[in-house]
Amino acid sequence: MRRHAQRSDQSDEQSGLSDVGRAMCVRVAQTVPPYALVVASPLPRATETARLIGRRLDSVDPALLPELHGLPFGFWNGLEELADYVRLARSHHGARRLAEEQASLWAAFASRLSGAERALAVSHGAVIELGAIALAQRLKAALGGPVFGYCEGVVATFQSGVPTRIELLRVT
Repeated sequence: MRRHAQRSDQSDEQSGLSDVGRAMCVRVAQTVPPYALVVASPLPRATETARLIGRRLDSVDPALLPELHGLPFGFWNGLEELADYVRLARSHHGARRLAEEQASLWAAFASRLSGAERALAVSHGAVIELGAIALAQRLKAALGGPVFGYCEGVVATFQSGVPTRIELLRVT
């Protein structure tokens, strides 16, 4: 699971990637193994990120741009650490629901793979943090540090649909 790269127009939800964002994707693509499955949220910045890092796009999945379940748009403003998302998920039913839905969606993606195959799913800030927190809680693992920057996220490992490992994926 990765967050999309930098978009060209922060005020336009439908904008594609900036030149800086595209360059970041090209750099990241040079360091990743091939993917058996590449999916993205329907927004242009996510589909473009997936195509550049994954070298193709197999499908667009609207569930990667989820319903906010009563959370106000922009709820993530001021959340700077993964611990902030843990507190949010504990205190807000909608955040818990979104987190669990994302964790289940990620397990569904993993169920489409076999053996050591890998998938790339590109989504958005706050969505990835909440999904990661839900998976980490299932694993009784702690995730710490800042929220995910562009092209960052987590590597989640599943066995028979059950999460077995989660690790932070940072871009340097």
